[in-house]
Amino acid sequence: MTDRRRTPIARLLADGRLTWLFTGDSVTAGDQHTYGRRDYTELFAERIRYELGRISDTVLNTAVSGWTVGDLAAALDAAVLRWSPDIVVIGLGLNDCRAGDAGREQFRATYRELIGRISATGAHVVLQTPNGALPTTKDGLANNLAGYASDIRDLAVARGATLVDHHQVWTRAQRADVMEAWISEGCHPNGAGHVVMAHTLLRTLGLFDPPGHVGQLFAPYVDIASG
Repeated sequence: MTDRRRTPIARLLADGRLTWLFTGDSVTAGDQHTYGRRDYTELFAERIRYELGRISDTVLNTAVSGWTVGDLAAALDAAVLRWSPDIVVIGLGLNDCRAGDAGREQFRATYRELIGRISATGAHVVLQTPNGALPTTKDGLANNLAGYASDIRDLAVARGATLVDHHQVWTRAQRADVMEAWISEGCHPNGAGHVVMAHTLLRTLGLFDPPGHVGQLFAPYVDIASG
């Protein structure tokens, strides 16, 4: 069993106020498909700043719809480095998947360099695998997800990053034939899907509290997120 007191996140929490920065694609940006409900980064902020009382912490979101790893690498100064974050949580891979297996080598190389540039500032990097996608999603995206998720897992191990494995959770939901309850369209989580993602993120970081406001939020089949 992992000793949560020794995890990088736990050590950073003990050091004082933190700047958390989320960046990535449309899922992390929370664009459109939540229909007014809070996205997973906003639910995370609720847990950190209100429930945990960390009012001096800052939670930023610089994600942009359509972004790939290459897009973030090109915009890294503006999107990440200028904010001098302590923790950078990245949600990418869905748009990269459209390149298929042929794009995976470049994906890994660009992502590896990206992690290195962020880590060089002293920030701790959290990598997230993508959520699931419906089989009808255009460009065959759903068929390519598993390979890119595997690459992200390997990068997290190789670069000493924390891994949040959304893909694993959504794969369980797909096998149970309930994933559609979490998706608005294609690969975009609805409000319930964002609750599931928030729970997965908080569980991974050792910050989940079932009796808390965020912990009690309802989503269909949310228990799948707990394994």
